[in-house]
Amino acid sequence: MKIGIDLGTTNTKALALKAAGEVVYECSHPTAIISVPTGGEMDAKQLGTDFLHLLQDTISEIRKITDEPLEGIGLTGMAEAGCLVNDEFEPITPILLWYDRRGAEEAEELRAEYEDALTSVSGIRMSNVATIYKLANLKKWYTENRPRCTKKWVGVPEWAAWLLTAEHYTDRTLAVRTGAYSLKTNDWSPGICGIVGIDPDIFPQVILAGQQNILISPEIAAWLGVPETVRVTVAGHDDMAAAFGAGLSDRVWVDSTGTAEGLVALTASLPDARQTVKNRMSIAPWYDEGQWALIAGVGTSGSLLAELRKQTGLEFSQIDEMAKLKAPHPVNAISTELTPARIAKVSFLPGLSNEQKVSAVYDLILSNFIQQAGQIMKFAPAPERLVITGGHALLPELSRRKSEALGGIPTEARPKPEAAAYGAARLCGNLTPDSYSSNSPSNTCVVAPVR
Repeated sequence: MKIGIDLGTTNTKALALKAAGEVVYECSHPTAIISVPTGGEMDAKQLGTDFLHLLQDTISEIRKITDEPLEGIGLTGMAEAGCLVNDEFEPITPILLWYDRRGAEEAEELRAEYEDALTSVSGIRMSNVATIYKLANLKKWYTENRPRCTKKWVGVPEWAAWLLTAEHYTDRTLAVRTGAYSLKTNDWSPGICGIVGIDPDIFPQVILAGQQNILISPEIAAWLGVPETVRVTVAGHDDMAAAFGAGLSDRVWVDSTGTAEGLVALTASLPDARQTVKNRMSIAPWYDEGQWALIAGVGTSGSLLAELRKQTGLEFSQIDEMAKLKAPHPVNAISTELTPARIAKVSFLPGLSNEQKVSAVYDLILSNFIQQAGQIMKFAPAPERLVITGGHALLPELSRRKSEALGGIPTEARPKPEAAAYGAARLCGNLTPDSYSSNSPSNTCVVAPVR
């Protein structure tokens, strides 16, 4: 038995996977987000308590289903978000969420002189999202407000791993999202860290997900009632774990949809990072040596659809059916803006029918999709199949249009199980790609708030 956990911005999801590949249990717990003027943060200790109790509840529930022993726990989740801890690994700052704007000023201060040097090595755009600029901001705050001490940076999946193992480690797909990791050397970049003014030793040890052999601590094993032989794997960035779980491979692209949407493709050679950054894409080392994943953001399509549902009163299935009408609409029928939490706010021209609103939203989503697919094909082969995970997998008409946009290639909808948690479980269990089952698990739940 393997457990995969996805520590997400909205929810933390857990999934249990039997050795044969059968998903037997899934559950979800709301993530406790604190809204602040700069965007959002979390209390690291509260997150830890919620995570541990979710894991405890998951183990308790799967014992009712199977007596198969637990062998591994795979952890994935949001990238860029994290906090500073002291020598004893006590949090000394809140967890800054990936969309929090702290770090934006620091990124702009460095842009004119160092943009090419930073992005060509890291493959990450200069913005408040990248961890290194958050750290530059925290460094100034901490120097002014706290005494000196040795500090470490822990991202959200790494924090969960520390709680289980008392070890500080990560996977390359998370390391690269910090902006301090070199795609060329596959290690923390002293050059980048020197420019930003941080010590590379602040970051965790980087170990390939498939090579991590770190065991759960005896104390936590006893508390959970599991063997001390349970292996804990930091399975990487949630987008990458989801793509792995969905079967990303040569000529098979993954369209990962949720609040935001991203297209993921593989390439056998490292692209020119300066060019991918200019095309608003990022690069991640893939789990297999010698391959690279290209990630192109398609926009906040999930929140667009959620807002459309709210404003029309239609269910998603009704929206997808109505989209078949392709109702003509004015070019400026829709305008959008992002909230600090990166949620789309949608405004429609007065007097539009529901059919026109649906058509306008679908056209916008497809326009963004086509544009980003074209950008990927500058660096990677065209796809022969598209796997769609998340909410869009439940929308046949939208899937059909995406297939049409890519030349009529086959599409595969995988609405269940939750892709990132499934990928995390597989990454700690060496399961083969064809072990995937698209059937919904027989046991699902929404976990109540932690007592």
